Amino acid sequence: MPDGLVPSRRSIDGFRRLRSMPFAGLFGAALLFLGLAVPAAAHGRLGAAEGRCRLFIGPDIMNFTGYLPDASKNEFCEDIPSTGHMIIALDAEQDELREMAIDFRIVKDVGGEEKENADLDAVTVAYRPPRIYPNGTINFEHVFPEAGFFVGIVTATGPHGERWVSRFPFSVGESFFRTLPYYILMALGVIGLFAIYLKHRPTTPIKTTRPEPAE
Repeated sequence: MPDGLVPSRRSIDGFRRLRSMPFAGLFGAALLFLGLAVPAAAHGRLGAAEGRCRLFIGPDIMNFTGYLPDASKNEFCEDIPSTGHMIIALDAEQDELREMAIDFRIVKDVGGEEKENADLDAVTVAYRPPRIYPNGTINFEHVFPEAGFFVGIVTATGPHGERWVSRFPFSVGESFFRTLPYYILMALGVIGLFAIYLKHRPTTPIKTTRPEPAE
């Protein structure tokens, strides 16, 4: 511990309680802590809310529905389970979005906006130019020939200078590999807490009985 820093009484008591917890408690604490540590919004502005898949753009919301018509009738919300023909439908909940010009772009995930903007055309795999959708519904189709990691970018531009950008990373045919680091992190955390338990677990001395001396 650095010089001048003294642990508080609360910190000491908390560590003592951690040392005295049984393994089941440590395991549960590890899962709870790591579950909170892993970002819930791993897909940026896109995610499930109130039983629906929603894209948050500025102060407004668009309902998101994805389909793979050639592979399955099931809908997807975030990661696309396999390659091939994809259809995305976006439905605006607020009338405000029906008066704004909206464009939709899919780019390769190259590690952030700065790298994307260095050569946007080179990393763009699909693009729908700005357009006003009075009915609030946007249908977007694209064929992904290969698996990989991508970023969807929805931009809404209003008549009074408003400009809202919503970004959401997603994978195609790579769902397992996107979540794998989180599972590794959880496993390492559980192993670490188990090691603490083994090091600090209370030990009960073995009682031995001595034979009674013969009379």
